Amino acid sequence: MFDKTLSYIAYHINRANFIKPSVITFDVTDRCSLRCRTCSKWSSQTVRKELDASTWKEIICSLKRWLGNYRVCISGGELFLRNDIFEIISFARDQDVYVTAITNGYHIDRTLVEKIQASRLQGISVSLNGITSAVHDFTRGVKGSYEKALLAIDLLNVHKKNMFVCIETILMRQNQHEIIDLIKFATEKHLEGITFQALYDNLSFRPFDYNHRFQSENTWYANHPLWPNDIRGMLSVIDEIIEYKRKGYAIGNSFESLLWMKQYFQNPAETLKIKCMVGINNFSIDPYGETRLCFNMDSLGNVFCQKPEELWKSRKAFQQRKAIKTCKNTCRVLMCNFENVD
Repeated sequence: MFDKTLSYIAYHINRANFIKPSVITFDVTDRCSLRCRTCSKWSSQTVRKELDASTWKEIICSLKRWLGNYRVCISGGELFLRNDIFEIISFARDQDVYVTAITNGYHIDRTLVEKIQASRLQGISVSLNGITSAVHDFTRGVKGSYEKALLAIDLLNVHKKNMFVCIETILMRQNQHEIIDLIKFATEKHLEGITFQALYDNLSFRPFDYNHRFQSENTWYANHPLWPNDIRGMLSVIDEIIEYKRKGYAIGNSFESLLWMKQYFQNPAETLKIKCMVGINNFSIDPYGETRLCFNMDSLGNVFCQKPEELWKSRKAFQQRKAIKTCKNTCRVLMCNFENVD
């Protein structure tokens, strides 16, 4: 409660000098093996050189000196395209950092699972957009991605030991009729659970070397091929998700998050009423060392030039926190602003 009070004070004065970020993300690569229709990273090639493992180790230690014990989620792109990813994860675990990851599951086989176990990764989310190959492969843009995601889930689940395994699903037109089956799938597989994200403008998920603020078109969804054409049907599906959560099914979203999704699908602009706390809670580092409060904002500066703590407290961070309050992007409905569980 005390931390939340401090966060709200920081939000109102646009300064976070007296608090520390609670959500740390390492986006270690822009590269990806899929061609997801919900993302645009794959649509252009990056030209900047990614940070090497030794630099990530320095970052891990720098954050440790500033934050003490902390949690980090490693993502991309697809993190398992990096040959040195397990060196990075293992080093973070040696520093008592709690490490989780998000993957599309495409590259996970028995050999990779053994490396994941050896690295002591503590949690992994596999993206799964459908209970059938027709839906999942369509949304991922690569045939066979469904079978590989299922194999990844099975291998991770069987050999998970002290690691939790869950799935993440984007709500959209093509899969709304499969959502309840996905909830049941997660339960039958004894996964940690399933978390839902609402469909958002795919153009906002672009390579990080496009270092500029992104403003989505207000009507981006109007002719989007994934946006539900049966809004009432989608609202009914979300009501069912809520009911399954009430019954005790392991659904990672809070009730508040799910209720906001209902408003979002009826009128995305409604979510501008959500108090966006990313400028107070979030701190991410991209593949090139650029730091951000929000993935839609430009960089605060590079860790090569300034310490993470200095960037967090910088004049530019102050200005961005002010800008976030008046931002017209409707990404406020994403999980950045909500606890994972009630």
